[in-house]
Amino acid sequence: MIIEIIISELDFYLIEKIRELRIKSSPYIDQVTLAQKIGVSEGYIGSIENPKIPSKYNIRMLHRVADALELTSYDSLFPKTIVANDLVKIKLKLKQRSNRRHEIDSLGNVVKRFDVISKKPLNKKEVELWNSSDKTKKLKYLKIISS
Repeated sequence: MIIEIIISELDFYLIEKIRELRIKSSPYIDQVTLAQKIGVSEGYIGSIENPKIPSKYNIRMLHRVADALELTSYDSLFPKTIVANDLVKIKLKLKQRSNRRHEIDSLGNVVKRFDVISKKPLNKKEVELWNSSDKTKKLKYLKIISS
């Protein structure tokens, strides 16, 4: 399946980074355990990590996530440099998974659930539509390109 989402580039980075840190933690922390540790519903982390759902972390949650993952600095969560864009359209090819368990490759990297096909910043007109209060004009978070 190929989808296109509109998301803050920083939110996208944080979602993927926290997923990676959660999976690589020792002992392993699943979505339910992380949700319990940060005080959100058990399905909320799954919603955040599902690129088809527009859920995301907020600033208060980042502090609780850092604590739950026993991080010693916020540096582990954030990119080394400022991200290039605010809102972006990201086209993703979702991968089929044979099992629910997350995989780590031979180099110690968490196997991604998707391939990024493209990432483009929203233009001025698209940002206006994204921020529009008019539901008929507002851009949608998710667009399914093919199934």
